[in-house]
Amino acid sequence: MEGDVCFVMTPAETGLPAEGGGGTVEQYALRPSSSAKGQLLLFFNGSGGSPRAGAGTADGSFYGVARAQGLHVLAPSYLSASAVGVLCGNDDACFEPTRATILTGAFQRGAANILTDVTYEEGAFRRIVAALETLSEQDPAGGWGDFLDRTMLLDAEAAIRWDKVIVSGHSQGGGHAALVGKRQAVKRVVMLASPCDGVSGAAATWLGSAAGYRTSPATAFFGVAAMGDVICPRAPAIWQALGLPSEAQTRDASLCALESAHGAPLGCRQNAARWAALLTTP
Repeated sequence: MEGDVCFVMTPAETGLPAEGGGGTVEQYALRPSSSAKGQLLLFFNGSGGSPRAGAGTADGSFYGVARAQGLHVLAPSYLSASAVGVLCGNDDACFEPTRATILTGAFQRGAANILTDVTYEEGAFRRIVAALETLSEQDPAGGWGDFLDRTMLLDAEAAIRWDKVIVSGHSQGGGHAALVGKRQAVKRVVMLASPCDGVSGAAATWLGSAAGYRTSPATAFFGVAAMGDVICPRAPAIWQALGLPSEAQTRDASLCALESAHGAPLGCRQNAARWAALLTTP
């Protein structure tokens, strides 16, 4: 991809501390070279992964497909080294506050204890805002500032123009995307091999129904999984619990060489046509 439309920067390079989880991990941003729709795809990588996960090596990657649809793309580095399922174990009440802590950078009561010392600058929302500010400075004609409300910069979550955002993620990241859709009214939520939160085969309580969601799962949530996913087998059941219509559920994502069923919804370029359809909004 051309250098004038693809940007790589760490949180530290956007003015945030290098210390903390992922502070020196490269974040990815792409803008369409033409026919921009004025919409931003936010992508959260899975556990133990990095923002590089959706980049691939060609325009057939998840990010490349999004860019071809006229979307700006931003994949922030966030606290993803540990799986939320491992952090919470069998504690059903732990999942939502743990995810909220990772997103906001403010410890939430009931979250996994390992996050007690989290800082605001480590929060995913703060890193998104810092990246958008940096991109606006480095690429002033790129339209990045359109996704910020600069009157709200003291509150990173409020500063993001969620009405212009498609939020997506793979595995753990898809669970974060779902929680963003619960907290904020976004254009669309796209969950790849996710969500996975649950105890003893049942979905976590926060995923058990669409009650309280600011983005309607029945009209704006979409899920993609591959048959035989043993890492996140409960995702389709969670989609059902959230009320996703059948046409919003893809359970047979294409597999490819050397790709696991869990990784296929993001890593297999054979799914490019499906990605394009999911990332196309009015």
